[in-house]
Amino acid sequence: MSLFSAKDIFKFAVNIEVNGEYFYRETAKSLSNPKVKDLFTLLADEEVKHKATFEKLAERLGNIELPELSNEDYRAYLEAYTENLIFSDNEIKSKIATINSEKVALIFAIDKELDTVHYYKEIKSLIPESEYGLVDKIIEEERRHVIKLAEMKQQIV
Repeated sequence: MSLFSAKDIFKFAVNIEVNGEYFYRETAKSLSNPKVKDLFTLLADEEVKHKATFEKLAERLGNIELPELSNEDYRAYLEAYTENLIFSDNEIKSKIATINSEKVALIFAIDKELDTVHYYKEIKSLIPESEYGLVDKIIEEERRHVIKLAEMKQQIV
């Protein structure tokens, strides 16, 4: 069994951010409420910044092996978690097509942001301590996304 490298872990994070940006931009196009549309556009822009941060981390940490992932159960858990978190292009397009209201879009976005925070907390425990600050910053920004989305949901209910 080969160990996961830091690059593998951050590749998952990059994909999460790419999907998040795509979801927010594409969903914003179909929304009628300008406040929700503006929020989704803002969040899409922030996902682009997160993607860039994770790409830099992947480049910097590269092929550092993560021995914690030599545990088969934990590795299987993390793989299953990311498979459920990261949509294929067709899956995300299909999900966007089912969104029929701002409320549904906001609920879905909140759920995905919470899943993302959980994943980033998981990867934080795997990376060198010297990189905690960057991951903590993104975790905090993702938490703020949840707060903004929840506040918007309260406003439109």
